[in-house]
Amino acid sequence: MTAICRRLTPVLIDLAGLAILAISELRKTLLRIRRAANQRSAQPPAGLGRPVAHEGATENFGTELRALRDVEVSPELVSDIETELRWGLIWHEFERGMQAEIDRVFAPALEIAAPRDFDDLRELIGLRELTAA
Repeated sequence: MTAICRRLTPVLIDLAGLAILAISELRKTLLRIRRAANQRSAQPPAGLGRPVAHEGATENFGTELRALRDVEVSPELVSDIETELRWGLIWHEFERGMQAEIDRVFAPALEIAAPRDFDDLRELIGLRELTAA
């Protein structure tokens, strides 16, 4: 009996784990279906589709911005915006790191030459001035 229990216990544990995973996936699927059904049945905002003249920021900007709190935004759009912001931060950090490295490498040469402006630097390097075509 003990040998049977030793062999049967891991199998039962694996089956219980698989059942839990299946239930979890079913719940996620049901939530997605409910969200999709709610989005289909939701009425679009009344102002959607009308062209609006752009006035820029006015005295009513704060009020208008607060009024947008109730506008429903699709999760895909939020996810895309978050991804773009993350890439923007990564790129910004990369540029800052590269600029720091460039400054570190070229600082000694610039101290020796001591150019006053870009024209002096261009002459020092030997670049010709760009002209309009």
